[in-house]
Amino acid sequence: MITKGSPFSIDQFRDEGYSGPLQGLSLQEADMYYSRFFDVISQSKYEPGPTKMNLSAWHQNHHWAYELATHPSIITAMKQILGEDLVLWAMHFWYKEPNNDKFIPWHQDINYWPMEPAINATAWVSLGWSIRENGCLRVIPGTHRAHVAHVSTGTDQSAFSEGLPAEAIDESKAVDLEMSPGQIAFFNEATFHGSEKNSSNIPRVAFSVRYTTPEVKFLMEEWGGDTSRIRTYLVHGEDKPNRNEAIRGTIPQK
Repeated sequence: MITKGSPFSIDQFRDEGYSGPLQGLSLQEADMYYSRFFDVISQSKYEPGPTKMNLSAWHQNHHWAYELATHPSIITAMKQILGEDLVLWAMHFWYKEPNNDKFIPWHQDINYWPMEPAINATAWVSLGWSIRENGCLRVIPGTHRAHVAHVSTGTDQSAFSEGLPAEAIDESKAVDLEMSPGQIAFFNEATFHGSEKNSSNIPRVAFSVRYTTPEVKFLMEEWGGDTSRIRTYLVHGEDKPNRNEAIRGTIPQK
């Protein structure tokens, strides 16, 4: 099932665990940031190929990426989801060059994130075309009400080593969130989502940003791997609890 563009709906977000896609960036903005992405990975956007560059936390190093992560269309929806006090804590570019055979398994984000309490909203933004053939984002509505233990994917074609068990997945309910440039989908920390391989000649260029609220404590001693990608930025409202001072980020100047 393919969904078309629609306005952000807080009711749908609460009931189904996601909302969108909706047009968030203008076509001019999407094209500009699309070009900047390829500039950073030192490739021509007309000849996209694989990259070994780290695609996480660009908002910590590039002012343009911070502006993108805090785009007004993202903030407006996040205020409806999370309230007036908003903390940006992660950004990642989800790039699939043409004919990339890696897939992202069905999973729940909270499985990988030691946060207390578990409060997160993700904005997933397509800078180019994101369609079924090049591995668009997929979600299963209504799966956000319970956490399910993850298991080994058992294949090196999976981008993640763990995902949801096959018996937890009802593919008949999956929604393919096909997006045109500048469209955004929003989902929470427990919504089942994933994507197929890119079997086309069109690159998929998208990014996600993660938002939470000041009362959430990041349990950094439980995070594995590179924790430098986790930094908190108060982008709206106040941070009265001040629970994450040790990982407070600095906005890049250029």
